Amino acid sequence: MTAGGPQPYEVSQSGRVSDRLRELAAEARARGDGPAFVAAVREFFRRLRIYPQFGDPLADLKQERGQLRIGVVSPLVMRYGVLEDRRRVFVSVLPVLMPKSTHPG
Repeated sequence: MTAGGPQPYEVSQSGRVSDRLRELAAEARARGDGPAFVAAVREFFRRLRIYPQFGDPLADLKQERGQLRIGVVSPLVMRYGVLEDRRRVFVSVLPVLMPKSTHPG
């Protein structure tokens, strides 16, 4: 970001999420869509840093101004929390690997 531009969101994830992403990467490689999974993880975290509101809202947080959201960057689905005032995003719910598409292309 430029010096005068918006500050990126700080993104954190639990150790369980990191472990699960590694497991899902191995599963995606084994089923033949490893490159798509790696690209999805990179894109997901890029979006979380610059515009975490891309996902659909699930619930408003009670303790602070923010929301729980769910986002999809195929073949990856993740739920995450956004704390607007602190510009923080946290991923603590285990991510999900979508079924592999059977459509060509």
